[in-house]
Parts: sequence; structure tokens; C-alpha cells
Amino acid sequence: MNIIIVRHGQTDWNALEKIQGQTDIELNDVGRQQAEETGKLIKDEKINLIITSPLKRAKETAQIINKNFNVTIIEDKRLMERNFGKSEGLTKCEIRK
Repeated sequence: MNIIIVRHGQTDWNALEKIQGQTDIELNDVGRQQAEETGKLIKDEKINLIITSPLKRAKETAQIINKNFNVTIIEDKRLMERNFGKSEGLTKCEIRK
């Protein structure tokens, strides 16, 4: 069995270097394009199942990649990013202040 691990595509908060944690941020256009490119890159792999975090950015990445495979997508909250509490939405520089 082979396991392919894919990180979600870019969000606006990624571009701004903000900590996302469990804040449910969607992909931006760059992130959607990254997911499309990833799907093309692995299109010849044998994919039987996709498991994703329930966060929007991860689910959308999985759905875009799944256009090439049309397999079941399972959401598993154990794959969610950790919660960074009050730091979510801040940059590392803002946290240091």
C-alpha cells in the first residue's frame, strides 16, 4: 500500500503569513491552481480513497484533486490543524510584540 500525503493549497492567510490553525479559511485562486496542478501530477497513481481534514481549505483541495479519481472522500477531524488559540489570525511578528 502506498500513501500519498498532500498539504492543502494556499489561502489568503498563508499569503499574508498568518497563523491559521483551526480557523476555517478557504483556498484562494493560487491554492485552487495548486490543487489542480497536484491532481495532474498524481493523475497516474492508483488512488482508492481520499481522507481529508474537515477544514474548508483541506476539503476543497481534496475535491479538486478528486476530479481525476472520483473516489470516496472521508473527512477525519484527527487530521485537523492544531488550535493556536489567540495566535490564530496573527503573524509571527505580531505574536512577538
